[in-house]
Amino acid sequence: MTYTPQTKEQMIACGDLAEGEEYLSQVVCDFLLFISEGILGHILTADFPISYDDVVIVCSRQRGDGVQHEYLIQVIDRGWTNEAQTRLLDELMAILSHPLWTGAILKSN
Repeated sequence: MTYTPQTKEQMIACGDLAEGEEYLSQVVCDFLLFISEGILGHILTADFPISYDDVVIVCSRQRGDGVQHEYLIQVIDRGWTNEAQTRLLDELMAILSHPLWTGAILKSN
């Protein structure tokens, strides 16, 4: 995933975040939106089986000479026993690993 980052410090400096407020990574939030709405065709609601706390940024690197960065993101394996989470991850892995996937939104049943 490529993204123009805004760190906690940048958000505080421009007034988007107050000192002491919880910082939510825009990268993780956008990743969840991407997999739910962009790939699976689901609406991202509180009922979506994968949440913010289930995703971590493993590493990042600057892309080119600009401000964009590339991120390696991981869905944490928590030994899930929740059938909805397991089914969603299986569906996501099947789509992303399919050799004919072109990046188009695929609607699930």
